[in-house]
Amino acid sequence: MILVTGATGLVGRALITRLQDAGARVRALSRHPDRADLPDGVELTGGDLGDPESLTTALTDVDRLYLFSAGRAGPEFAAAAQQAGVRRVVLVSGLDQEPATVEQPLTRAGLGWSHLRPTAFAANALRHWGHTIRSEGVVRAPYGDAAIAPIHEADVADVAAELLLEVHPSAQRYDLTGPQSLTFREQAATIGRAIGRPISFVEESPEQYRQRMVRFVPAPIVDGMLAAWSRTLDKPAAVTPTVQRLTGSPGRSYEQWANEHAADFVGG
Repeated sequence: MILVTGATGLVGRALITRLQDAGARVRALSRHPDRADLPDGVELTGGDLGDPESLTTALTDVDRLYLFSAGRAGPEFAAAAQQAGVRRVVLVSGLDQEPATVEQPLTRAGLGWSHLRPTAFAANALRHWGHTIRSEGVVRAPYGDAAIAPIHEADVADVAAELLLEVHPSAQRYDLTGPQSLTFREQAATIGRAIGRPISFVEESPEQYRQRMVRFVPAPIVDGMLAAWSRTLDKPAAVTPTVQRLTGSPGRSYEQWANEHAADFVGG
């Protein structure tokens, strides 16, 4: 049995489909199972990673685990997973998160793990820019020439499925990126081509962006993003071959992601 946490997220939903297509038995964990709306055939259970005592049913008969929001799962969760008989964990965190923070509890509990460290998701554009693109045809952001290599959520799901379904060495980290370095201006232009109308890019100052974002995002995270973007102004973002190496297929392009989500950027 494979347990998928973060099951209602973009990666979690895609991963469930991949695992079901491969014939795996899948159980999905959600804090709100009554609102999960997951595919037929998946076993749904409630629970919270931050409360290991709520996970007894979820972990029963599970030998493999996809762990999203790994930073919320500390030593108590690792111990509960080990006691339940989990053998292998595929965990996900960001490239900017200290690896030992999420790896050590699993290592100390004697669990085999593979650590996926994706760069920024392409879907962040929808979350951060979707409203202003729909209502004004505008993207507002600092550092318009900062470069990242956004990754399609389906590529993260494909890599996670590979590591859950096939035998790979334990205690391995995999840095995941999209196949192309793009500036924020280039990302906005790509979305504009997908929806068939130009999008204006308005460059904010870092302080303007910070003031706007700290209402929704913890200040240390905003400051970390600004610092990271400022360091990429004079060089392209690193691109890794990990997606193709593990899955046998090249990573999906940002253009493909934008075309798939064009309808989400249209309308009021």
